[in-house]
Amino acid sequence: MLQPHNLFWQEHPALLWGLSYLAGVGAALFGLPLWFSGLWFVYVVVCKQWRSTLLWLAAFGCSWLLYGSLPQFSEPVPCKARFSISNIQAHQSPFFRDLLYRGTLYLEGHSFPCTMSIKKDRPVASQDFLVDGVLHQRGPFDYTFKPKSWEPVPNSWSLAEFRYQTKQHLRSFLHNKLHRPRTASFLYSLVSGEVEDRQLRYEFGRLGLQHILAISGFHFGLLMASFSAGLGLFLSRQWKWGLMLVCATAYFVFVGSSPAVQRAWIGACLFLTSKLLGRPASAINLLGGALLIELIIDPLVAVNLGFQLSFGSCFGILLFHRGFDQTLEILFPKRSFIVSASLPPLSKFLFLLSSFLRKALALTLAVNTAILPLLLYHFGKFPGLSLVYNLFYPLFVSFALLGLVIACTGFLLFGLLSTPAFALLDWWTDQLLALVSYPPLVLDRYLYVQNFSPHVVLAYVFALLLAGIYVSNRDYELALH
Repeated sequence: MLQPHNLFWQEHPALLWGLSYLAGVGAALFGLPLWFSGLWFVYVVVCKQWRSTLLWLAAFGCSWLLYGSLPQFSEPVPCKARFSISNIQAHQSPFFRDLLYRGTLYLEGHSFPCTMSIKKDRPVASQDFLVDGVLHQRGPFDYTFKPKSWEPVPNSWSLAEFRYQTKQHLRSFLHNKLHRPRTASFLYSLVSGEVEDRQLRYEFGRLGLQHILAISGFHFGLLMASFSAGLGLFLSRQWKWGLMLVCATAYFVFVGSSPAVQRAWIGACLFLTSKLLGRPASAINLLGGALLIELIIDPLVAVNLGFQLSFGSCFGILLFHRGFDQTLEILFPKRSFIVSASLPPLSKFLFLLSSFLRKALALTLAVNTAILPLLLYHFGKFPGLSLVYNLFYPLFVSFALLGLVIACTGFLLFGLLSTPAFALLDWWTDQLLALVSYPPLVLDRYLYVQNFSPHVVLAYVFALLLAGIYVSNRDYELALH
């Protein structure tokens, strides 16, 4: 009975390592229930993968040593500490605009993940600072600091200021080239991952399209595809893969580290490295490797919503997309290339449309199968329009991103001759935003679930893993036959 599980983990050990490490981090820092840890131990031992328990223990020990002994503050604490800045992000509330300085606060041998809100007289974030002020704790591993004074630390450095200034140049460039401020803000959000427009954030969240605005594998995939197509015309395979690795890293440095960005970058680096070395790499192992590496770098990302949704979505796609696609062939039959090529023009168009709908629907079902409990747990509701918009909207957005790459390339090569390309991009993006601003109200319905239990989420995730292994093995056997 467990033979399919043994075979699956032999083929995809990196995913097992990543999940075991995640379970250890959860048990050490986030109160993962004892029954779940025990269930996971029993499962990996019965599957003869007992070495993974060592990773669980290593994750538990390392996470506890790093963050388990952090002091808890029920009241604000005046202090002076060293602050290392990792990122600067513009923030807009209903009443004011400010900048959020994110980084790590070092105090009395402890490191606190910390955020500072700066409204005026901001320090240049090219180095570390000794800050004097008040430390507040908003929740577990969630700290804010209100600084009163900043003192630069000699011989220290940070990329945060360079990243912020580069993004500001990009923002100004897009607003100069595009006549509609809203389209410029949207494209800037797609490229930089920073959403400054509160209305934009609300409209995309209402339709379950938040993932479009967050930098993820979707954006890295388009970037890699564009560079691969362009560089493949001039360079050999090895040089192309090497330069793409450099470009992916440069884009990661530009965007800055967030859980979804880090997953996409690590996955891209592992994939491109496998190409350079001429070694095969399965997508599931790449996902597991990215999961393990990201947790080793920072165990606290496990509680981040972007981390959970990013890995959950990829998990759903890799394990369930093919199964949903094959099931939907009942409604949208496949045809061989020879048969489809001989069809009349109208029939050929309808066949291509049905193939697109089958793929898009299978992708939507696979993603939502994996992340629906997370959405209900964190938000208590699920928008019905998400199922409709996710069928076509990501594809339309990919056209906008591709158009932006073409327009910017044209500007670099031909200068003002690229103006028509920017005008067309401006119009297309405006149509996309209109689709989001004015959705069909008849379909604007929500699934509400109040007080969704975290125990139900954990049980669902474990059952989903077992189901995914079954579906993956079934698809593999069908492919062999």
